[in-house]
Amino acid sequence: MLAYLHGTIALKEMTTGQADRLILDVGGVGFELTVSRRTLMLLGLPGDEATVHTALTIRETEWNLFGFATQDERQVFGLLQSVSGIGPKLALALVGTLGPQQLAEAILSGDQKMISQAPGVGAKVAQRIILELKAKIEDWTRQRGLTTEAPAGWSTVAEEVRNILEGLGYTGTEINMALKKAREEKLDEDVESLVRYSLKVLGAASIS
Repeated sequence: MLAYLHGTIALKEMTTGQADRLILDVGGVGFELTVSRRTLMLLGLPGDEATVHTALTIRETEWNLFGFATQDERQVFGLLQSVSGIGPKLALALVGTLGPQQLAEAILSGDQKMISQAPGVGAKVAQRIILELKAKIEDWTRQRGLTTEAPAGWSTVAEEVRNILEGLGYTGTEINMALKKAREEKLDEDVESLVRYSLKVLGAASIS
């Protein structure tokens, strides 16, 4: 029904739950969207223009408009809800925690531990996601032309970096965003270098 909205950010609100809140002013009409912390961090500041990809869910008397920073996030959000027992809020937690590409990598490699990082996702749910979504994710990554193969040794280094950043108080969403940027920059160096790079990325995100 609604593919995307383009307007001015009126309000960004972080909550203590799995989902945050965004109000987008589109031609004088304020749309309230449920978003992940990841999306909230990727969008601009109040007063900035933004394009937010959307998905409307209807559950009996409850209508909820979910917002995403990218079309990839929106598409994976939809794919996740085809898995038995996965509703929109859990799908948002998965996409928001890992991001679409890292989640796709975890599904294709059968990495239950990675998928279980999302709030509310245990080992059984992670296994069901892998079993029911692997073929669909293979098609999706092929259509999008995405590369899901990580550099040799990346998994071990990334896990060490993740543990260090968690000890410093960063959330899983923040850590995964920093590691994604490192992958995009083709940084597969030692743990110390990646920690320094991640802290730089996270510091810039907190300022913006």
